[in-house]
Amino acid sequence: MRAWIGFGRLAAGLGALACIAACGRAAERDGRPNVILVSLDTLRADHVGLYGYGRDTTPFLDRWSRDALVFEHAYTPFPWTLVAHMSMLTGLYPTQHGVTRAKLALNEEIPLLAERLQRAGYHTVGLYFQGWIHPRHGFARGFDAFRAHADAEEAGRQLSEELDGLDERRPFFLFLHLFDVHAGPFVAGDRSMYPSPAPFQELFLPGAAARLPDLRSWDVWDSEHLLDSAQTEALVALYDGGIRHVDTRLSEWFGELERRGLLENTLVIVTADHGEALMQRGKVAGHGDFYDEGLHVPLLVRHPQGLRAGERERAPVHLGDIVPTVLATVGLPADERLPGRSLFGPLSLERALAGGGGPREYVLRWPEKIVREPGQRLLGVDLAADPEELAPHPADLERFARWRGEALGALDWPEPRAAAELTPDEERSMRALGYGGEDEER
Repeated sequence: MRAWIGFGRLAAGLGALACIAACGRAAERDGRPNVILVSLDTLRADHVGLYGYGRDTTPFLDRWSRDALVFEHAYTPFPWTLVAHMSMLTGLYPTQHGVTRAKLALNEEIPLLAERLQRAGYHTVGLYFQGWIHPRHGFARGFDAFRAHADAEEAGRQLSEELDGLDERRPFFLFLHLFDVHAGPFVAGDRSMYPSPAPFQELFLPGAAARLPDLRSWDVWDSEHLLDSAQTEALVALYDGGIRHVDTRLSEWFGELERRGLLENTLVIVTADHGEALMQRGKVAGHGDFYDEGLHVPLLVRHPQGLRAGERERAPVHLGDIVPTVLATVGLPADERLPGRSLFGPLSLERALAGGGGPREYVLRWPEKIVREPGQRLLGVDLAADPEELAPHPADLERFARWRGEALGALDWPEPRAAAELTPDEERSMRALGYGGEDEER
């Protein structure tokens, strides 16, 4: 296995005794791989350097990707935090797990990844931003520790505390969800839209926030065709600053993990739940709908034994493939009911994917994507010939149904249940993030 870029020299400089102690602790575990799953909320793949972005938003992830398998066509099944993470952590498409509205929770008969690993003897830790990821939807199941944080700085403190408390006799599963790329929270008098601490706020465009309209942030957020080209440039620069902030924190935390000896024999997955609109089609709000700015996500997977390190995979994959990948890598039996497959197994360029739920769904067989709009209207686009999706064409219902059936399979799953009501404080927090209604899909 190749050394992690830059980490070996950093660890050596921090003292050999700490390294010896950490390596000794790692050796006491039972030999099964650890698992780290990082979800960077709202990170568009095309704003990441290793996917060709021009700005230096992700220097750490760009270096880190040299020791990982990078997926060029990774897709979320739904551009909404709640639904996407439920797919990520169950291995099911939205129409299968059923949690496609804010007032629903996962049926107890459907296992989460944390539950599968906890039953197998793993020490399970979840660190998350509490919004759509919330115990009320069932996300806390299977975690020995499930802790909410307000921002990346608090998440870093929690991470150090939880690493101190790991059971040295057991492998661990760490789920780390970061919300800091996302817009908000919206504060009166703050026009930044995508706030991040100095020096990241104005790293790419000094004075960016001052360019935005002198309106309440939530009014700008809900607008259409409000921003001119200079203001849109500022909006994108603020978003990119948030990405660089998170990338910097990841560099620090992964350095700490290595110093503790916790990256040896560890499966590491870094991805996102969905992208962001960024005025690409005139809208500030929203996560890109079923266009690729909303659906195409980064996906980097580092195998504990270095399999396919430094390679890039063109076959289409989706967030539901994460659970089968973890099960296969740690040596647990495959769940043949799941529609996904291991990302280290055979993958086909002809594979069909599906996503969405209710009146809006999509299917994809690269490079063709078909979106079913309300009213059964079907629109197709060739993503290779028309990557901006500017010239959609009428699509065929038979092909849509066939691809959907190939992706989903024929199994029925238990229906979701009702979620607990939000507290008044939680309702205020959601409004501060721009979510005005319980069933608002963002």
